[in-house]
Amino acid sequence: MRSPRVFAVDVGAAHVSWGVFSAGASGRLVLQQFAFERHSSDPARESRWATDIGQALGLILQRQKSTGPVAVSVPGHLVLVKFIKTHSIEPAKRGKIIAFEAAENIPHPLEEVVWDYQVVSDDSFDLEVMIAAAKFEAMQSLCGAADAVGLPIERATPVAVTVRHGFRYNYPRTVESVIVADIGARSTQLLYLEGDRFYVRTLALAGNAVTQAIAEELGTDFASAEALKVQVLSGLSDRPAHSPSRLAVQRAVENFTARLQLEITRSTLNHRRHSGGATPVALYLAGGGSLLPDLATALKDKLQIPVERYDPLNMVDLSGDARAAGADSAGPMLAGLVGLATRLVAKQEAEPSLLPSSVTDALALRKRQPWFLAAAALLMTALLPPVLYFQSLARKNNADVVALEREMAPLRSLQTRNDDNQRHIEEVRKQIDALRVAYETRANWVNFFADIQSRLAKVEDVWLDRLQVIRPPAGSEAATPAATAELPAADPNAPADGRPAVPATPPLRLTLSGRLLDVANPQSRVSEGSLQRVQELLTSFAGSRFIASVENEHFDNSQNGLLRFDFTLVLNPQNPL
Repeated sequence: MRSPRVFAVDVGAAHVSWGVFSAGASGRLVLQQFAFERHSSDPARESRWATDIGQALGLILQRQKSTGPVAVSVPGHLVLVKFIKTHSIEPAKRGKIIAFEAAENIPHPLEEVVWDYQVVSDDSFDLEVMIAAAKFEAMQSLCGAADAVGLPIERATPVAVTVRHGFRYNYPRTVESVIVADIGARSTQLLYLEGDRFYVRTLALAGNAVTQAIAEELGTDFASAEALKVQVLSGLSDRPAHSPSRLAVQRAVENFTARLQLEITRSTLNHRRHSGGATPVALYLAGGGSLLPDLATALKDKLQIPVERYDPLNMVDLSGDARAAGADSAGPMLAGLVGLATRLVAKQEAEPSLLPSSVTDALALRKRQPWFLAAAALLMTALLPPVLYFQSLARKNNADVVALEREMAPLRSLQTRNDDNQRHIEEVRKQIDALRVAYETRANWVNFFADIQSRLAKVEDVWLDRLQVIRPPAGSEAATPAATAELPAADPNAPADGRPAVPATPPLRLTLSGRLLDVANPQSRVSEGSLQRVQELLTSFAGSRFIASVENEHFDNSQNGLLRFDFTLVLNPQNPL
């Protein structure tokens, strides 16, 4: 059975280191495989930082065969670290209190950052907590760049925490108060360790400060200044000892050393004042910036404490492949890398995670996929016998259906003919009903005109000039309210012979125009009596069995001796014409 391994990636501002660790038989860490790639730390390329990381990881994978989910240390310039103190509270209730403190101490809305915390100490009175946060966009870009080359990130830990893990593993007997200064390209992590307690301060003072000072003094760009710095400090430059370029590098290094000493002194005083910690007894230097010549000596003289280089590989065995890949020479820059793997051989401590929740969910799903596939395979195996049985049953049922279809074919032909005959009968019945209505109403127009004539004769001296039939629009079916309001109740003695009732349609309307002669006043306006006679005529019309109502009454008495009138008769649908 293969022993557990950790795929670790230390992401720096100017380099990417990659290693595969395992636990040896002696209980020590073993660095099985190693790779190291540099990339530009030029501030002008900050927008391409995640792309540069992805390219560096791609170059590493071209040389390595082992791949898998990786643990990543997040560089200090991406991480905001805050230490808070609050009253001790039981673990179940800490979440809300620490979330409130995070909102107060992180200068960004919490929804824009990935944040987590780690308990530093809890003495039942005071609770000291470290809060770590990184921009969500930056972490999403970093995870995307790694995933794009086939290295999904399963852990993302602040580099200060991984350096602490590595130091505690490599120097297990050091319990006094010490400082570990991890000097990178864009930031320096000052890590104060005292027993199990720790404190972190991030300085925006690092190797790039030296490069920037050189570029400003010589009036050159950042890349040229960086190349000059590396050549001079590595002893590969052939420039004269007192050349302006060498002097510029020397002054930049001296200024950086002085500023770093002041920052370490100030940070130490602040830490002791707020935490009550002991005076540090030693300073350990790590990171690429620690390789500056005479840095350790200058800091020792200024701080008056022992200063030595931190050896991240002190308790780490190297395989032949790792030695051949240059792990020995890259040792000062492996402080964060080793700390990612110490959980293989040491007690696993709680640590803040800066992995976005979306990446965590995707990784969890990816880890469960083999179980899902195994469950699916098991389910398919269990369902195979029932599936075969039901397939056989389905084939038998299909054969029965085909036989029944052959028997049903003649019956369906008879059913089709019966349906055609039934439709023909319905059409003939409708024609008979229409003819019956026409037969029953054949004399209604004669009776209607006779009724009109009799009502005109009763009034006397009145005649009609015009009669016009207004039929309802084609397709109209609903009767108007005026027509239906006067409909008589259905005859209870009507024969129930099963014939369909005549569909209700809007009634016919007749527009009538006529005149009434005022015999008593032939030379003057018509009298009130003439108006009353016309009203009696209209009332008489409304009482006819052929008429449902009278509408649109209009009178004109502008001509002497004559009263013109026009109105509309709404015919009764129960006595159609």
